[in-house]
Amino acid sequence: MGPDATGAVVVGPWWAVPRKAALFVAAVTIVVFARALANGFTYDEPLVIVQAQTFLKSGDFGALFSRDYFAASLEGTWRPFCTFTYMLDALLAFSSFVFKAQSLAWHIAAACLVMALARRLLPEGRRKYALVAGLVFALHPVVVETVDNASFREDSLVTVWILATILFALRGQRVLAVLAFALGLLSKESAVVAPALLALVRLSFPRYARPDATSPPARRLGALALELAPFAVVGAVYLAIRFGPMNTAGQYAAYPGGSLAGTLYGMPAVWAHYLRLLVAPWPLCADYTGFFPFGFARVSTASFAVSSVVVLAYFVALVVAARRGQTLVAFGMTWFALALAPVSNFIPVPIPAAERFLTLPLVGIALAVSAVAGAWGATWPRPRWRAARAAGVAALVAFAVVVNLRHGAWHDDETLWLDTVAVNPRACGAQSAVGGTMLSRAIESGSVETLRDAVRHQELALSLCADASDTARAAMIYTRLGAGQALLNHLAPARVALERAIALQPRYALPVAWLGYVDFLSGDKVGAATHLKTAIIDLGPPDWSVASVAQRYVDKI
Repeated sequence: MGPDATGAVVVGPWWAVPRKAALFVAAVTIVVFARALANGFTYDEPLVIVQAQTFLKSGDFGALFSRDYFAASLEGTWRPFCTFTYMLDALLAFSSFVFKAQSLAWHIAAACLVMALARRLLPEGRRKYALVAGLVFALHPVVVETVDNASFREDSLVTVWILATILFALRGQRVLAVLAFALGLLSKESAVVAPALLALVRLSFPRYARPDATSPPARRLGALALELAPFAVVGAVYLAIRFGPMNTAGQYAAYPGGSLAGTLYGMPAVWAHYLRLLVAPWPLCADYTGFFPFGFARVSTASFAVSSVVVLAYFVALVVAARRGQTLVAFGMTWFALALAPVSNFIPVPIPAAERFLTLPLVGIALAVSAVAGAWGATWPRPRWRAARAAGVAALVAFAVVVNLRHGAWHDDETLWLDTVAVNPRACGAQSAVGGTMLSRAIESGSVETLRDAVRHQELALSLCADASDTARAAMIYTRLGAGQALLNHLAPARVALERAIALQPRYALPVAWLGYVDFLSGDKVGAATHLKTAIIDLGPPDWSVASVAQRYVDKI
């Protein structure tokens, strides 16, 4: 026995004791995610972590709140608390193990906070089933990306801080609640939903109503508005800074459907896919670019209708749960929808769909599952309940197996991108990355055929994605294409590709270095020297990739 989250004495199995349950969930999560700690830097990590390592090691915390942030961190948007955690990793040891270990720690913290919230929301006699919420959240395969790739840590961070915001508020610790909300905003913009989620708790559960459930509705709403006012002030200050002095240079993202209406016409298919992943998380994909059509011309009426029916069925189930008095089930399902809204392209995001976007929404599903488990455990006959419990354990074991399969896919860039294009051949970034691996292999081996394959992958990538959809990605693809063409001695197309890369990202040093190599091969040593100076001095200091290109001609000009 032991005290629960409210201080009451709990009599029952060991896993009904909060601390023991938390230690159990932490231990299971460490075992299931241990394989991730051996993985290398993949996906965005080479850019926002490896190439930014000079800044991350510098301890220049003041830059987190200056315009230097974007150039130093190579981030596309302002998430200073997330970058701060990277700096702590880098100061400890610059290794993928350290970065992934901290990401795992945040994931475990989120799972423990999910259990803490579940204990507060479950009926008193069913609070031991908070363990179910913690395990579902900790082991669901859609969260793998937040641990296996440290550059996606912001999704775990914002989940932790939103949960902390609500738990502090329910305990009457208003200052800490507002502070947690601010840290959530500084981790990821999705934290804006925290006040709405807190309001949902107050309105859904009479024991958390203010001043109490028997007060007149007007008084309760007035108390709620007063409680939420500080969050509104903090949110307004954040938005003023985020879109004022810390506004992202240039356009952060464009609507994938060309307009808000065209984009939303394609979103039901994305939401239906997310709902499918909740119950059948396989196959999984690191890059969904091009996987879903957007725009009125590309989305068929049949596809829109079928996916809309799936989404509508979800909301019908939500309403049915609410009408039947299954408050926590309805609450969890509503949480899922609210938490998904910020990443549903009402405001465009560079990646229109991603599994990591389900991290915060998954909290709601975990809460709903714990409520269902508690209801079944309390009302079903013992044989039937034992069968259901065995099925639940089997599902969690299956989740653990899938998680470890995903750890294998995230082991290194080559493995990850080959896995990605097998699931989603239209992923332009993945096609380019596969070609990038071929380019590196061709440079080492001197294979002309491999070099040609690398160029073909870059051309395919460019045919799949428009430059404007992600200028940084397009610049990288053009750079790889130009490098491959230069090594094939196709100097004219190489120059066109590299100049396009520079036009898209003027401060990207690598295409400048390669353009200097094209000048050198063309016999223009003055141009080669000029471009080399720009890449190394004006845009420097050079990283290993720029330095390796420079070595091709620096001693010959």
